[in-house]
Amino acid sequence: MNLDEIIEQHLDSNASGHLAPSNGILTQASQGWEPSNLVLLENGYVNAGLSDDDSRIFTLDKVEYQIPSRLSALAVSNNILFMAMETMHLLRIDLDRSHEVEDIEIPRKMSEGKIYKMFFDPTGRHLIITTETGDNYYLFAKWKKAKLLSKIKGIVIESIAWNRSADRPTESSTKEFLIGTRNGLIFEAELEPTAELFKKEERYFKQVYSIQSNMPISGLRMEQFPASLRKYVVVAVTPTRIYQFIGTVSPNNSNGIIGGSEDKAMFEGLFSKYEVNPGFSELPGDLPYSQLHFFSPFQDLQYQGVAKTFAWLTGPGVYHGNLVFGSQNAGDSVIDTPQLLPYPATRLELDASSAVSEIPIAIALTEFHFILLYKERVRAVNQLNDQIVFDELIPLKAGEEVIGMSVDTTKNTFWIYTGWSMFELVITKEDRDVWTLYLEKKQYDLALQYTKNPVQKDRVVTLQANHNFSQGRYMLSAKYYAQSTVAFEEVALKFVERDERDALRSYLLAKVDKLRKGDITQKTIICTWLVEIYLSKMNQLEDLAASSAADSDVQNLQAEQTVLEDEFKGFLETNKMYLDHKTTYKLLASHGRTAQLLFYAVLIGDYERVISHWVQEKNYKNALEVLSKQDSLDTYYRFSPVLMENAPYETVSVWMRQPNLNPRNLIPALLKYDHKSVEAGNQNQAIRYLSYVVTQLENTDPAIHNFLLTLYATQPTRDETALRNFLATEGRAMHYNLDYALRICTQNNRIQSCVHIFSSMGLYGEAVDLALKHNDLDLARINADKPEDDDMLRKTLWLKIARHVVKEKKDIKAAMEFLSNSDLLKIEDILPFFPDFVLIDDFKEEICKALEEYNVHIDELKTDMDEATKSAENIRIDVRELRSRFAIVASTERCTSCDFPLLTRQFYIFPCQHTFHADCLIKKLTPFLSNWQLKRLDELQEQIQNEMQNQQKMMLMNGHHSLQQLTVGNAPATAVNGVDAGAGLGQLPLIGQTGAAVMALGGAIGAGGKMMMNGGVAIATTAAGTAAGVFKDVIFADGPGGGFGLGLGVGGPGSGVGANGIGAPGGGGGDDMAVVVPKLELLRDELDDLVASECLLCGELMIKTIDQPFLADDEIELELSWGVQ
Repeated sequence: MNLDEIIEQHLDSNASGHLAPSNGILTQASQGWEPSNLVLLENGYVNAGLSDDDSRIFTLDKVEYQIPSRLSALAVSNNILFMAMETMHLLRIDLDRSHEVEDIEIPRKMSEGKIYKMFFDPTGRHLIITTETGDNYYLFAKWKKAKLLSKIKGIVIESIAWNRSADRPTESSTKEFLIGTRNGLIFEAELEPTAELFKKEERYFKQVYSIQSNMPISGLRMEQFPASLRKYVVVAVTPTRIYQFIGTVSPNNSNGIIGGSEDKAMFEGLFSKYEVNPGFSELPGDLPYSQLHFFSPFQDLQYQGVAKTFAWLTGPGVYHGNLVFGSQNAGDSVIDTPQLLPYPATRLELDASSAVSEIPIAIALTEFHFILLYKERVRAVNQLNDQIVFDELIPLKAGEEVIGMSVDTTKNTFWIYTGWSMFELVITKEDRDVWTLYLEKKQYDLALQYTKNPVQKDRVVTLQANHNFSQGRYMLSAKYYAQSTVAFEEVALKFVERDERDALRSYLLAKVDKLRKGDITQKTIICTWLVEIYLSKMNQLEDLAASSAADSDVQNLQAEQTVLEDEFKGFLETNKMYLDHKTTYKLLASHGRTAQLLFYAVLIGDYERVISHWVQEKNYKNALEVLSKQDSLDTYYRFSPVLMENAPYETVSVWMRQPNLNPRNLIPALLKYDHKSVEAGNQNQAIRYLSYVVTQLENTDPAIHNFLLTLYATQPTRDETALRNFLATEGRAMHYNLDYALRICTQNNRIQSCVHIFSSMGLYGEAVDLALKHNDLDLARINADKPEDDDMLRKTLWLKIARHVVKEKKDIKAAMEFLSNSDLLKIEDILPFFPDFVLIDDFKEEICKALEEYNVHIDELKTDMDEATKSAENIRIDVRELRSRFAIVASTERCTSCDFPLLTRQFYIFPCQHTFHADCLIKKLTPFLSNWQLKRLDELQEQIQNEMQNQQKMMLMNGHHSLQQLTVGNAPATAVNGVDAGAGLGQLPLIGQTGAAVMALGGAIGAGGKMMMNGGVAIATTAAGTAAGVFKDVIFADGPGGGFGLGLGVGGPGSGVGANGIGAPGGGGGDDMAVVVPKLELLRDELDDLVASECLLCGELMIKTIDQPFLADDEIELELSWGVQ
């Protein structure tokens, strides 16, 4: 609608009448539907009622505040309210803390002119005050006194366009803004508060445009294009004209806008394009004032949005429309669908039948209403239907007049003021009934946006569905019917009666999605119905395609059918859990939809039906593909026989991809495999699978191993490589039955494998015999070497092979070559196998070679014997040298055990210098001897005692000199011919406490000397000496190497204690004699080995008894004696 049409419409409305006011509440329209208090609310299939909200949207409240003096102007922004008094004072009230009122002085006298207008920026920090004389003042938020703007002196400000796009909340500067004056000029300025005395707040002030008319710029707004930060539109209005200036500005580094200066202003370039013939729209009238208001749904300071609508107060009415910011350039317009709303008529009080049109003194714009302020009343007109929804008189006192209205665009509050009072127009739930208005206009989508509850939403979608159904848009109506609570049966019958199966399908699909999870029965019924509808539609499309002659029609029908089939598959996937399996199978089968039936079977996991179908169709590839996608092992076992029979390679491949299969259960399928049909060069599939199971899966089932061995053995080829590799792979941990393996290999004449099995069983002889029986010498030799730890058996096996070579093949040369392959056989081993009359020429060299080897061996033996003889001689020499060992015992030496003098009894001396009495040593050692050793100790003591007694008797009977009997026990030694046998050495008891018999003259006289009796005197002689009596040529046996026996004798000069006795070689006369019995010495040697093989304190026994306590149980009294009294 252009401007001329708006003017004509305005003139026609004036001629025909004006809008009639309503009672303040929107009335429901009856167009398209009947008003009702009951609507359907979806709750399954249950209806609920609707309750109306009768609360008022607009309320006029008087502000209870006593104004100290008459008001001149009022401004509100960001919840900060300023009141200008005629007394040149300002009252500042923070509405969040309304009890705090600040009184701010304006440095101006009342006689200098009244305050004309105040302009408050959206942040609530910058206030500009203009007077009727052109003096302008500036007040910053933190100031207590307004300052005069000297650069803007003499200019009456009518309007200001604040720069909303700047980063206002964080900066004190106003940034660039535009000023509209009374004489039609537009200035650009920027103010920045300062505390410096000589610095002005006006950073710059410069004229940027003139409308070339002496008309006031009564309204001025700027908006930034959302798509470009450099692009702006400036809208300026006069009482009769509206101007639009569109252009770009140059960016800077900070906020994308060029900062103002005296030389260059920010919007100067934008206005320069409109210097000549600026475009404008004009509405005729003689109204001396006007107002321009923009509305933006986003008023927050941090997230300000562009304006959505505008309203211009003019003489003919309210010129309003939408604002669209797109790709407009200079000369274009941002105003879309402009309209002119004539002012509603006011009935006269004296004549109620007549009405006059009254022009408001101020206007405000909300999202859905125009607020019109008159001298005595305030009205709200709905923008959607131009109806008056609010009309209320302002309670004025006598002589009180309304001055104006101020709007806080940030907090969306409206303030009406007179000279002595203030009123607030409170708006609550402005969009409450908007949905009904859009519903009247059949703008259903917009109506749906403003519904507040499910009841309203259901009302909208129901009417929208009915409207679309009546217009023949069945698919669209099905969509909205599904969202409504219209009875399911009613909607279904509507579509059935019109035979709109596609719309019915769409409705049913949407309805299924909206049903609750617990409505299983309803979902099952609807889904089953949908299956029937889908199948019928697919059959219908097939019939149409078959009967159509045009190729293009056929292609279109086929494409539609493809889309429908895909849609049906999606439906089955989504609703498979609600469909009855048997019913669905019957429906699909009755319509002959095999592909869809198989698809459904796969969806519900009925793989056996699918596989059975493909098997019946002999499409084994598809059957195997389905089989591999499912996880049931029983299904594998069921269909594997037929699949293995017809597609063995593919079946085995599928098996190998399923490691959880039990190969034993697949044996029936493997038996179905036709082994004879395997072509030469192709792999046997049964062997392929079983080999995989055995090697890769490490199966140990004997049945599987026996079966695989059978398959290897029964192969038509004579090559045993695969079978032998299998047997070799098994190794020692063989899982097949050896007896069965031997039997099956024997039946199939697998000789090499039989030999291997014999060898595995340890029957190497049978293995070699079988190999020789079939003249396989190499195999026989391999098995002959297998018993590596039994050389005798190996030699026997090699002799069998040699006998076979000589007797069976009768090849002497081959036998000789064969002999070189074994390190166990010699020529003499195989000579018995040769014939009696064989010529020696064939193995003469071997015989000679053998003889040479024997000679070499004999020489080696001789050498070894010589070395042994030398070693024996060296040992004899060492023994003689050992006899020269001796130890010196002092007369003060004491026993290590009992601490008594050592020489008082028989004793032992060890190389470690520890000395023990014989009886003490035996006593200490006895607890650590075994039972056998203790028994042997007692026997030795008894035998030694008996032997000594026998020797004494023989000496008395055969000797020529008198020899008194030596006492046995602890008695002192006897004298010989009146001479004390132990003179100078003390008494030497011959028998220890344990009863062990020791000769009085020592155990072993020593390697360096022997003791003989001559005239009753003990004389130490050399070992080489001879006896001149009955003891001639009798020598002592060597004593034990670990200790020294005690010997008594009187030697010549230098005699002492020898290594094995007392008495060193001396110069005594007479024949050398030796008084000793070899048997006695042997007994003493054994006794010494038993008790004196090692030192009690330094030997192995000390280590073994390290865990024993220091004090024994029988030494408690000794332990107590150590206590401190």
